Amino acid sequence: MAKRLQIPVFHMEAGNRCYDDRVPEEVNRRVIDHSSDILMPYTTRSAENLVREGIGRDRIYVIGNPIYEVIRQYWNMTCRFDLLAEMNLDRHRYFLATMHRAENVDDPVRLRAIIEAFAALAETYEMPVVYPMHPRTRSRIAEFDIVIDPTRIRVTPPLSLFPFMTLERNAFCVVTDSGTVQEECCLFQTPNVTVRDVTERPETIECGSNILAGVGRDDILRCVDVAVSNRRWQPPAEYLNEHVSETVTRIVTGYHRGMMA
Repeated sequence: MAKRLQIPVFHMEAGNRCYDDRVPEEVNRRVIDHSSDILMPYTTRSAENLVREGIGRDRIYVIGNPIYEVIRQYWNMTCRFDLLAEMNLDRHRYFLATMHRAENVDDPVRLRAIIEAFAALAETYEMPVVYPMHPRTRSRIAEFDIVIDPTRIRVTPPLSLFPFMTLERNAFCVVTDSGTVQEECCLFQTPNVTVRDVTERPETIECGSNILAGVGRDDILRCVDVAVSNRRWQPPAEYLNEHVSETVTRIVTGYHRGMMA
């Protein structure tokens, strides 16, 4: 719609690719990238994805990942130890789980396997799995008649940003199908296992903060065992940019001044 109205389109997080068209977001990414006037990928890898698709380098600006700047700005708000006390949780003595992607929650076999893995993790490590549940997932669990053991999996409503980040930062391990959570765990030094077949954040795998597990119960357990044995890694340099907002502001205002000249 913006293009039809001749409104300039700037796309942050451009160039992320998992190369799996079963993922609805993958098609959306390509459509948005090829409709945008200016593309602002977080990493050089994402920029090269765009170039391979025929987008000119003159429209591409690598800006770095903005999450580090947010975490630094609001660090104290991710230290909600009162929240842990309210939830009867001890630091590094619980798993945090999230799951919302269509390829997982709309498939009863995959969804059941992941829920079984959550319960098995709680039993194996003798610590609860805290699971802020997306409404879409909740409806699918009811539809597919999947039973959740509340003694092992603590289902909560979705959480706002800073309470969720508090749980991320203090978890023993995070199991997720979220892309942004992979980035946040990388910066929080929290081991992360991704319950997907692909990821748009390969940098997290390469640096050692994230393991791609698929959705098999036993595969998830094996990957968690590996992930928690390595709690130190160096985040990619492009994840440690402290001035992303300034860079984006310069790009947008510079483009606008050029249009007005």
